[in-house]
Amino acid sequence: MKLAWFRHAIPVAAHPLDDTAGVIGELGRDHAVDVFTRATAHDFVWRQFRHPYDLCVFELDNTPDHAFVWPYLLHYSGLLLLRAFSLHDSRARSLIRAQRRTDYVEEFAFSEGRSTWFMDGREGEPRGSWPMLRIPLAAARMTAVLSRSAADTLQEIHPEARLRPVPPAIPGPAPAPDGSSPDFSDRRPLVFGALASPASDMVQNAAARARDAGTPIALVLADSAERLVAEADVILALRWPSHTICEALPLAAMASGRPFVVFETRSTADWPLLDPQTWRPRDFTPEAPVGISIDVRDAEHSLMLALRRLAADPALRASVGAAGQAWWGRHATVAHATAAWRALLGEAASLDVPLPPAGWPAHLRADGTERARSILRDFGAGVDLFR
Repeated sequence: MKLAWFRHAIPVAAHPLDDTAGVIGELGRDHAVDVFTRATAHDFVWRQFRHPYDLCVFELDNTPDHAFVWPYLLHYSGLLLLRAFSLHDSRARSLIRAQRRTDYVEEFAFSEGRSTWFMDGREGEPRGSWPMLRIPLAAARMTAVLSRSAADTLQEIHPEARLRPVPPAIPGPAPAPDGSSPDFSDRRPLVFGALASPASDMVQNAAARARDAGTPIALVLADSAERLVAEADVILALRWPSHTICEALPLAAMASGRPFVVFETRSTADWPLLDPQTWRPRDFTPEAPVGISIDVRDAEHSLMLALRRLAADPALRASVGAAGQAWWGRHATVAHATAAWRALLGEAASLDVPLPPAGWPAHLRADGTERARSILRDFGAGVDLFR
């Protein structure tokens, strides 16, 4: 099968947070896969015209780097990999900056079933947590979601969409230069690591409170996931707000056998997690806890409790880390994901391009010839050469 794969960057299979790069590499053994980024997407049109692709795959997230994907999904359809519960800010930013305010208003009304406050004449780029998922879901032949619980939730909201869960593909831990796995079990003080983010102040405050209570810990605010996974004994994957469907950083922690701390959100619903207020599992599940989740309403205090207990209890760190690595081995390896993607690609390729639903915004049908057709009409001409 010949595949066109649209994504924000060229895949790097060894990157700990790239959860489809390994799949693309493995699929390339049996399929011809051309990856298109924002810098190369213009080449797709002439390649598609000369030698059509069997299927297009579109990774879509709520970031500026993914905004270029929208027109290709709308005009060529294919298999959508939905990465976020909300795509509003990325789409709104793209349309407003292109002086397409009316198009934004129409898309918002179609997606959300009501008008937007942006109609009242305010300037700037609207931001918010409105989903705006209806258009990409309707345009795609099928939609893949990197979380079973998220797929179930979205299917209830959008019963007309074809949604399928697919495992994330997290690479295994990189070995040390001598071929061994890094072992930080006896290191003191324990190193907690987090990516620099809007939650950094809260993380630093919680660490300071833990030290004031007599717990010797070190905190690293890393500028890259590679450094974080390499240096930290415990990974603090605390991103807020987050509309991401699948958080890759906790999965990278699982793959490396490290404990992690996350916010209790819908992005973490698939994982058995401990509550640091009680140190009991949050849900009734037979699976061993793979990490710790904190309530965002009590973030600093709960994180301080988690830091103190994890620093003082090596047995807990070991059991949670081992359970996480086992969970990754059962659910989130490149091999698991590749097998699921092979089946998904075959199913999606067999489907017809969906028809636009009632009320589909008119500008989404535009094919780039509107101006030429208008000029031809002025001269009484058309595009039918045999009329």
